[in-house]
Amino acid sequence: MKGLFLTLTSLLIVIVAFLGIWDAGFLTYNEVRGIVPPCRPPFACGQVLDSPWSHVGPIPLSAVGMLYYGAVFILGILYFCEQSTIRLSKNVVFHTKTLLFLLTSCGLLFSVYLVSIMAFVIQAWCLYCLFSAALSSSLFLLSACGQFIASKKPDGFVPSFHRALFTLFYTWIAKPLFFLFDPEAVHDTMTMVGKMLGSSLLTRLPTRWLFHFSHPQLVRRIDGIVFPNPVGLSAGFDYDANVTSILPEVGFGFATIGTVTNEPYEGNTPPRLGRYPKSQALLVNKGFKNIGIREIVKKIEHMKFSIPVGISIGSTNKIHASLKDQIEDVMESFRIVERSSASHAYYELNISCPNTKGGQPFTTPDRLEKLLVYLDTLKIQRPVYIKMPIDLSDKETLSLLKTAKPHVIAGVIFGNLTKDKTNPDVHPHDRQAWKISNGNLSGKPTMKRSNHFIELTKKTFASRFTIIGTGGIFAPQDAALKLSLGADLVQLITGMIYQGPGLIGGINEYLVHQKKKE
Repeated sequence: MKGLFLTLTSLLIVIVAFLGIWDAGFLTYNEVRGIVPPCRPPFACGQVLDSPWSHVGPIPLSAVGMLYYGAVFILGILYFCEQSTIRLSKNVVFHTKTLLFLLTSCGLLFSVYLVSIMAFVIQAWCLYCLFSAALSSSLFLLSACGQFIASKKPDGFVPSFHRALFTLFYTWIAKPLFFLFDPEAVHDTMTMVGKMLGSSLLTRLPTRWLFHFSHPQLVRRIDGIVFPNPVGLSAGFDYDANVTSILPEVGFGFATIGTVTNEPYEGNTPPRLGRYPKSQALLVNKGFKNIGIREIVKKIEHMKFSIPVGISIGSTNKIHASLKDQIEDVMESFRIVERSSASHAYYELNISCPNTKGGQPFTTPDRLEKLLVYLDTLKIQRPVYIKMPIDLSDKETLSLLKTAKPHVIAGVIFGNLTKDKTNPDVHPHDRQAWKISNGNLSGKPTMKRSNHFIELTKKTFASRFTIIGTGGIFAPQDAALKLSLGADLVQLITGMIYQGPGLIGGINEYLVHQKKKE
């Protein structure tokens, strides 16, 4: 059935592209003859076709349209004949359906531009131009349908069409554009956009329609908290509590603010973010960049959260006079939040950030024990989850977990960035760049270690710790694997940056699909 749909889709692409060639060819023929094609009111074809907008220099747009429709026609025939790739050279290979989607996406955007020119600049309509716009829109939808049908997995899972369509748009158009710019500038811009989208019901509702997926089977009741679904935003994205209002609409079931510290910190010396696409990783060197716990509390005290929101707390990024001073720095952050009227649901205790001046000060049993003894005295009623390091040995990790077991700690998060520059999941090209760069990696290079420690913790401690899995979630199947290994919840950031925000709803949709198959 899948093959039949793809065949019909490709055949329709060929037919529609042929109509486009005819339409553009007819206009070009009349342009060469110097006459206006037949046109009746309310259309004013001559006014549009004689305008400055109808040419690129001396070349009529209709001739460009012929080339466009001709290229789509040829690709459609190749697609119909099941020619899946086009090889231009030994190292340059294009996938036919991907090239079709990119080409028809450009055609759609250009048609929208031309229709806007007719509507707002020329203020006249050309029948043939509108017909071409309808054809280019149809070609885009047909190629998107082809991508959507082809996305069906062997397990029978097919994502919702509108979410799959947005993911295609993000993957092939938005992400390549974003990746042309400085990563931190893009992050700041997206944060600003998210804050704006979350500020009004008029923007939250369409965002919810596009991304959100809910189902009763997704609900988790853990540590006295009701999570609408098990997919959360990791600490490290919303470190100043700017986007909490839009996160539920994007589809997250919970989210963490921070990491926040007692004193504000402007961040490590730029660059603080980098991209390693070959490894599907981000180079992170923020070093707990944040506005400080007092400003965070002021900001969130009057907020009402529609999903569980947590606060990640770490020690201020500076050289502390002593271990006692550093512990007191962390405790003061907890005290400030506990004295406030903030309606957060949980805490994360970040002991494992490898990008701070003092390194990872609480990743040995004796130092962690001293920290947790102080934490116990605060008698915190909300769950506290420790953000764990990911590069320690099994023995070292189990020692930390045994240290945490008798204390107030409700659970653990596996895990933080990897600082292991021998990591085999880092592409050799990226490894060379990493050697001369400050910072450590998130994303796919952390996935295997994260999964290993999830499984080890579940096997060793059973239900003693709530386990939150993070690291390398780039597809719904990645999240499902972490849950199957023993994670109660999952978190992500890097996968969302590489795959787009549609990933969150896609994970939830996939989990329900898998549940129904059982």
